[in-house]
Amino acid sequence: MHTSKRPLHPGLFLAGALFVAAAFPIGCGPCSGDDEEDSTGANDGAGAGKSNGHGGSGGGECGFSCGQGGNNGALVIVPPNATIDVVDGVAMPVDFNATFNGQDVQPSGWVVDLSSIATVDGTGNVAASGNLGGLVTLSAQYEGNTATAQVTVTIKKTLNPGGLTQAEIDALTNPTGGQDGTIVWAYPYNGTVWPKGILAPELMWNNGGAGDKYRIHLKGEYTEFDIFTLADPPARHLLDPTVWTPLTESGSGGHVDLTVNRLPPGSPSATTVIDHDWTIANGSLRGTVYYWANNIGRVMRIQPGAGAPEDFLANAGVTDQCSTCHSVSANGSKLIIGGDTVSTTFDLLTNTTTLQLASVGKPVRNWAMPAISPDGSTLIENNEQSLPGPPGGSDGMWDAATGQKLTGLGLDGILLNMPAFAPDGSKIAYVDHNDHGLAVYAWDPATKIASNPVPLVPAGGDPNLNCIAFPSVSPDGLSIVYHRGSYPGSLDTRFGPGSLYLASAVTPGADDRLRQANGDDYPFAAGDRDKNQNYEPTFAPLAAGGYSWVVFTSRRTYGNRLTGSSDQTKQLWVAAIDLNAMPGTDHSHPAFRVPGQDISTLNMRGFWALEPCKQVGEACSTGSQCCNQNCNNGICEDPDPNGCSETGNACMENADCCDAGATCINGFCSEPPPQ
Repeated sequence: MHTSKRPLHPGLFLAGALFVAAAFPIGCGPCSGDDEEDSTGANDGAGAGKSNGHGGSGGGECGFSCGQGGNNGALVIVPPNATIDVVDGVAMPVDFNATFNGQDVQPSGWVVDLSSIATVDGTGNVAASGNLGGLVTLSAQYEGNTATAQVTVTIKKTLNPGGLTQAEIDALTNPTGGQDGTIVWAYPYNGTVWPKGILAPELMWNNGGAGDKYRIHLKGEYTEFDIFTLADPPARHLLDPTVWTPLTESGSGGHVDLTVNRLPPGSPSATTVIDHDWTIANGSLRGTVYYWANNIGRVMRIQPGAGAPEDFLANAGVTDQCSTCHSVSANGSKLIIGGDTVSTTFDLLTNTTTLQLASVGKPVRNWAMPAISPDGSTLIENNEQSLPGPPGGSDGMWDAATGQKLTGLGLDGILLNMPAFAPDGSKIAYVDHNDHGLAVYAWDPATKIASNPVPLVPAGGDPNLNCIAFPSVSPDGLSIVYHRGSYPGSLDTRFGPGSLYLASAVTPGADDRLRQANGDDYPFAAGDRDKNQNYEPTFAPLAAGGYSWVVFTSRRTYGNRLTGSSDQTKQLWVAAIDLNAMPGTDHSHPAFRVPGQDISTLNMRGFWALEPCKQVGEACSTGSQCCNQNCNNGICEDPDPNGCSETGNACMENADCCDAGATCINGFCSEPPPQ
């Protein structure tokens, strides 16, 4: 056990789940700026282990657990391991027994560690819930002794929504026609890393024919699904929650194999369309997503798992005007809008306006796309004057609560383009106002002093890549993501290419192109049309599931649902970024579209933040949702000063975290990546 708990994180005192907000991605022009855009298991481990009668020493052959109550004996669970296969919802439970010094005994208690996967009664009978698969630890107690056994639960399910005959099912299950030369796969991408807790993707492909029959096979470590279906052009299949939830929530993440086979009408044999590999991350992206729907002039909000967004501005009382160019503090306490309306600060806990200033700094779009400190208290204006409808652009810092200028903090007389605070409050990334290179200031959240500016990456002389734009700092403060394109065209996502890059925030000159997130080498169904269409990236303030996560605007196509020209498509996408990746390597993975967006709107400019925090006694799923940053058993609780921190709870260093392999990132214990 650890002897102390860390204090509350200074930058993220309002903590919570993941939160993305979006601003005007083509700059701060009026809402009309995009007018031209169209818009049975069985027990397979029945062998019984026997004790040699020598317990308590922790060595030798003492079964699964040696005596701990001073009885000089060994308590053993029989069998030591078993597997329960849940096949189409049906499974046989497994009976466990216990021996002590070789004699049958009745334990005083049986317990499983994951009751969502399996339960146990007072006699040692273990039954699968049927909802999730995974590895369960069964424990028994007897006279101060404890023993454990392992129960593996697998979920296997066959669905036949297409009503295929057995002969058709057999042909698809045993394809002999080789690789399909007709179908072009559209979405999702091979190699995608998915977080837990999001809506299921819709599988999409092109060039199929009417009457084609398909087998969709998904296999994870603890799950296996066969889906037999019809899919006339445009071919699509939305994975059912009864498939997607156990597929993603079972176990601690890991690889999933996706195979699709096709049987055309009259064909005696089936072909293989794809054999793709996905990864399920070891954690969820929780919270709220805010984004800008430009063609309707609204900030929208969506909860993970929801099928549709809600109008944040309407709920905040703004119903009759177009507002643009907003930012969100990393702790989720403040949202500031600074374009096409008076500069306005919103309290995100209450969805109310706390400050409105018709004139602050310069008179035009004063607080358009500003940098906001993680706690929501301090603001730096954006000075990129080549943005459409440019921001006001004043030097220095401002008090976000009062609108007063702050002086003597290291930025007097200094103009920063596209500034962004690190989520941990350690630094300020920005684009140099004069040479357009990427640079960083050290920042002290306590004194609010910026110091020691360090140039990191020059803009360079390539006219197709000389624009560095929209930098965002990683949760650990070690990396900066941004997009490159032509200057100034790519500042407006309609008028120039854009690609994502990752630079070191501490070592000048170290940056890498995020080829997989960009799709540089991916065989897009739309071909080169989908290349170099990625802009405005923003890091989530917390790592999750063993990765950092970046949301970005992309004008790529979305399967066969959004296939228009690049000025007709604009959606938010997310890519996983490896933690602790070596310089000179691609740190990214293929992206997925943020579920729940309205495909009829042009959605853009993500800002990740935390959700306003919850008080002691309120329900939670992770410590980052609690004001005291400690969640146990689904409730915000006072932390044990002598205990370690569970995943998602507060920490100061890796050693504070209970789970082996967990790392302390931006003040919270984060899961290791899936193995």
